[in-house]
Amino acid sequence: MHTAQLTRQIKNDQSGLSLIELLVAMAIFVIAASGITFVVVDAVQATQRGKEYSMANWYNQQAFEAVTSIRNRGWQYLTNGTHGVTNVSGQWEFAGASDTLDAAYSRRVIVESVERDGNDDIVDTGGTDDIDTKHITVQTTWEITPSRSGNAVSEMYLTNWRSKNWEQTTQADFNQGTVSNTSVNGTGGGAVELAPGITTASRSWNFDTPAEYSYNPALVEVITSYAQLKSIAISQTGGTINPGFNTTLNPWAYQDWNQNSGEVNVVGSRQTSGGNPGAYARIRIPQGNSDEVGGFFLQSFAVTANNATSGNVIFDWRVSDFNNTPIILEVFAFLDTVPGEPIQGTEIWSSGPITGTTAWSTQSIDVTPLIALQGTYYLKLATWVETPAAQTGRFDISFDNASAYWEKASQTYNISGPTIQPIASHVDANLLQWTGFVETAQKDLGGEIYYQLSNNNGTTWQWWNGSAWAAAGATQYNTASTINSSITSFSTVNRQILFRAFLVSNGTAQVRLDTVRVEYLSSIGSSYVTSGTFDSQALDTNSTATIFNYIAWNAVVPINTTLDFQIRTADTQANLSSATWVGSDGTSGTRFTTSPGLILIDPGSSGTQWIQWRAFFTGNGTATPRIDDVMVNYET
Repeated sequence: MHTAQLTRQIKNDQSGLSLIELLVAMAIFVIAASGITFVVVDAVQATQRGKEYSMANWYNQQAFEAVTSIRNRGWQYLTNGTHGVTNVSGQWEFAGASDTLDAAYSRRVIVESVERDGNDDIVDTGGTDDIDTKHITVQTTWEITPSRSGNAVSEMYLTNWRSKNWEQTTQADFNQGTVSNTSVNGTGGGAVELAPGITTASRSWNFDTPAEYSYNPALVEVITSYAQLKSIAISQTGGTINPGFNTTLNPWAYQDWNQNSGEVNVVGSRQTSGGNPGAYARIRIPQGNSDEVGGFFLQSFAVTANNATSGNVIFDWRVSDFNNTPIILEVFAFLDTVPGEPIQGTEIWSSGPITGTTAWSTQSIDVTPLIALQGTYYLKLATWVETPAAQTGRFDISFDNASAYWEKASQTYNISGPTIQPIASHVDANLLQWTGFVETAQKDLGGEIYYQLSNNNGTTWQWWNGSAWAAAGATQYNTASTINSSITSFSTVNRQILFRAFLVSNGTAQVRLDTVRVEYLSSIGSSYVTSGTFDSQALDTNSTATIFNYIAWNAVVPINTTLDFQIRTADTQANLSSATWVGSDGTSGTRFTTSPGLILIDPGSSGTQWIQWRAFFTGNGTATPRIDDVMVNYET
């Protein structure tokens, strides 16, 4: 009974287990079937998302290509901000803040500035803006269903490697520009700022103190407030010779005076003794009657200069034999310009009627007015007698120590062009510009004063060569009027000036320098004008397809001052001069106020091969903005 019961119990138990197992098996099957379904669904979704990510990445790559194309068209077009991109007539452009693709995708391009540290490494913060590098982020998002969305982000850096920079940083660069109430100086190697407050000033040299000047005292003298060539005394002389008849009568010659047939024979001869002293010349008139006769000794001499300063005729005479009384006996001296018999009434001296013998007597006659012109003159020493019907005579008239002498005393001057210059340069630390060079001088015909200038205390000298100041040679110099018309361009770098004057004469002309005055503009302390402009030199980019990206500058702009810029472009340099100045929006009403400033070309510009910039300065009178460097970035 127990066995049968146990058997039934086992069977019954076995029947119960099969039901449970069936239920469990069915549950397992359901779960397994569901899992297989989920796996299939997830696999399909994963495949779809992969396609979506691939498409998003492709859109990102397309955006990179679009941004690169925009960069290649011109760096200035790569503007910071969030953009969409679109292709217009085959050209990519930024448009809006994003763009929608295939209805399901939204794409945006983020352009950002980049900072670099002192090692030129890119940093997130704390660096310096690098205007020639941009950080590009492209983000494409999509949403298929609220439960199925995506986001693909790509990044890259672009650089302005194709561009060129036109930089102006040195004083030499800025000197090529045009100032208007502004000035160029050497601060930091070169800078432009408002011109200082200006006053006129001058420096005069009056030659009062010789010790203040350098010159050769043998050739130049500084006396009583002027400098002049030192005169060299010269004397030209001439006259007759053999005044004492010592060994011969020559070159004296004797001639009869009005001796006609039937009259006594007058004789002139040299006597060897009895003179005053020694030999002498004698005219003997023999005894006779009813005679009108005479004789004379003559000698020619040359006067070789006009306006002789002195002339003199001197001689000794006597009557040593006088027998019976003539109607008249007289002794004469003539100075004629022709040979031959003298003419009474033209004598330079006469004795008057002689009534007896005389001792030796000396006569001296000033003949300076008679020899004013150069030429040949004749000294004639003569005697004349008229006798009555009764026998009269003889008469002996003697001459000794007879001469005519002339002198032309004059001055001559050195013809090598001796110089005179101040020992020290004139220095003015506030010098702005030389404006005038004036001389006060007296120059005889054939004389002139020339000048050279130095801006380094005489280490080197310069002259105006007709177009520029240049190094001067020994005879390269200018008149005061030429220097005066050119001195505005003479260098002010060293804030000093020195002149060297050349006193040039032809030998007879005196040259006298009374005053030299240099005039200039000088700043007034630390004050400045309150506004001004500076126009740069023009740049030829050598390309008609130039793209200008931006203008940047380094400057110091104190409080209460401003510094702004405009640019202008043209196809030729000639057209540039009349082109419109424009600012940040490409119109004349704006200016570039922040560096760097993107350049928009004037729509009316004739071209972009040439460019020029203008800086506008304002100040309060005690401070000035200062430009240290300016750069224009462009592509050709």
